[in-house]
Amino acid sequence: MKIFNSILVLIALCFSTGLFAQENCIYEYDPSQTSLEWTAFKFTEKTGVKGKFDSIKVVGKQKDKSKFGAVNSLQFQIDSSSVNSGVPDRDGKIKKFFFGSVKGNKKISGTFSEITAGETGTAKLNLRLGNSKVSVPVNFVWKDDAVEVTGTVDVVTLGLQSGLGKLNAECNDLHKGSDGVSKLWPTVDVKVVSTLKKICK
Repeated sequence: MKIFNSILVLIALCFSTGLFAQENCIYEYDPSQTSLEWTAFKFTEKTGVKGKFDSIKVVGKQKDKSKFGAVNSLQFQIDSSSVNSGVPDRDGKIKKFFFGSVKGNKKISGTFSEITAGETGTAKLNLRLGNSKVSVPVNFVWKDDAVEVTGTVDVVTLGLQSGLGKLNAECNDLHKGSDGVSKLWPTVDVKVVSTLKKICK
């Protein structure tokens, strides 16, 4: 009986000293662990051309006790001049003819809304460029502290129809597929990958 009582006292002491206490953790958005990739499409057979944006500024609440809360209210701004396809000549044409067709501010701003709870789900990606706004459905998947968000943006809805035409005209021969037709698709696939910092005390 004395041994049993001693064990109970030992367990009580462990809990009171926090040995078995639950971790107190904070999740924080980490810009160094975030990337935004895009895939544009050319040719009738829809061949992908991949790239990214090098400059993404994020504001809003970036810390929370849950990983969902740490990203729920983020607002971001993408500098379109930081477009990077890995080919400097092509990037120059994208800046000049594609994004250059937009009057005024050429930065893409955005937020997320209607985020479903869970490790996988859907949300709305709300984008704005110049005077154009669009809400795009996206899917997300959490893997531990990392989240991957994917969706497809129709650039025409962002006011880039003129820019699409100008870019395709400038790169007419480069956009000809096996059928000899020059085509640049208006849809662009986007993927955002971000790993949050987990700070525990």
